[in-house]
Amino acid sequence: MTSAEIVDDASGRFCKVLGAIHPIDPKAPGINVRINLPLAWNEKAVHLGGGGFNGTVPAGIRTNFPDPAAPSVLQQGYATLASDSGHVATPGQDQAAFALNAEALANFAGDQLKKTHDVAVELMRRAYGRPPRRMYFIGASQGGHEALTVVQRYPKDYDGAVAFHPVYDLTALHLDGVLLGQVLYNRPGGWVPADKVAMVSDKVHAACDALDGLGDGIIANVVACRRVFDVSTLRCTNGVDAAGCLSDQQVATFKTFASPIPLQVTLAGGIDTFAPWPVLEGGTMARSFGDSANKPAPGRMGGAAFAYAMGDQTTRYLLLKDPAADSLTFKPADHGPALQALSRQLDASDTDVSSFRQRGGKLLLLHGTVDMAVPAGNTIAYHDKLKARYGAQLSSFVRLYVAPGFGHGNGNFVVGWDSLGALDAWVDRGLTPGPQVVTDTNQATAGRQRPLCEHPAYPKYTGSGDVNAASSFVCTAP
Repeated sequence: MTSAEIVDDASGRFCKVLGAIHPIDPKAPGINVRINLPLAWNEKAVHLGGGGFNGTVPAGIRTNFPDPAAPSVLQQGYATLASDSGHVATPGQDQAAFALNAEALANFAGDQLKKTHDVAVELMRRAYGRPPRRMYFIGASQGGHEALTVVQRYPKDYDGAVAFHPVYDLTALHLDGVLLGQVLYNRPGGWVPADKVAMVSDKVHAACDALDGLGDGIIANVVACRRVFDVSTLRCTNGVDAAGCLSDQQVATFKTFASPIPLQVTLAGGIDTFAPWPVLEGGTMARSFGDSANKPAPGRMGGAAFAYAMGDQTTRYLLLKDPAADSLTFKPADHGPALQALSRQLDASDTDVSSFRQRGGKLLLLHGTVDMAVPAGNTIAYHDKLKARYGAQLSSFVRLYVAPGFGHGNGNFVVGWDSLGALDAWVDRGLTPGPQVVTDTNQATAGRQRPLCEHPAYPKYTGSGDVNAASSFVCTAP
């Protein structure tokens, strides 16, 4: 440990401990950690996940997307632990460059989770005289990946987990991003400019917003939206590019994004396709197509389509180990064994979570309908595989919620949810999650509430009552 200090502020009274876990390889970076020990401890702890390629240590003051009315996790008495996953992100540099070191990559792939957990538990033993009675994990995106990683790889260490929009199959997600980048940048006329992206979004909302009983900027009945809206109706005359419409190539781009993508290789968990993106269901597409049709050069992803920029780094650093490689010419079928090996090391797509279940572990999954960094269909696909394995027993330890209008931390409805409270009540008191309510934390619409429905239900307006009150909506099968 490098420092320890007492903090007494609005986030609580706790001992803030900073330190590092040293590597075996002297050329590898260490794992920087932060452990917060509340002075009034409730004998429980929360391990918090990272994001993106990690590289920074979460403060551990609040969980992901908390209920805005709830006290901080430290004020509730939980100890918290987090790490940078074993490398430090440097602004302006490729964030995946750490993966050229084998130990740093292994840490990112999951080793750091066990190391951080064990160090934190030992510190709690020394500080409090006993280990935590309950250990939870909460994370979003890469942190959601990490939540599923601990459930699958370290089930004896955790009593419960919450995964928001989890990147559990990161290899598949980033391979999909590369393939979509090739659609945007390699196909003549395939790129879509911002004004036409906005036009499609406006048309989708005009056709679909009220299908859930209320025109409120949130498309909740996405199943009906898929039936109602056809992007081909926006085709230009003769398919030739013009203002206010889509060329044949642009229509094809939207249809490609909105369809399952064949990956040309079978990855861990039997994954050989990737889920459709919600570009025709109200998806927040500002960064999805990039700033221009110009092909980004390796290592120069400024303004590139987001999914492609992420996938490009994984291709160059984690897979090929070649920073100069051009992912726009990458052919997955030529690298099948290497992709499969990376997927086995990196991904958390295993559906055998029986050890976690047998020890009484509980898992909450949440994904937003308009997530354009990780599509909701990806998490739904994993849940479907869990359902195929465990059948009706799945709901006894796993629940999946889908939140309309919620993106990857953005969207027309940004979720605020007491996920930790729901998880702890389920694990510690045996209280099965009942009807959940989420609160919008967007500044313009802050405070409006909706029921959080279990998949596949969506919140439908009853036709009367306060449009900002959850009680005016009912979870309805599509």
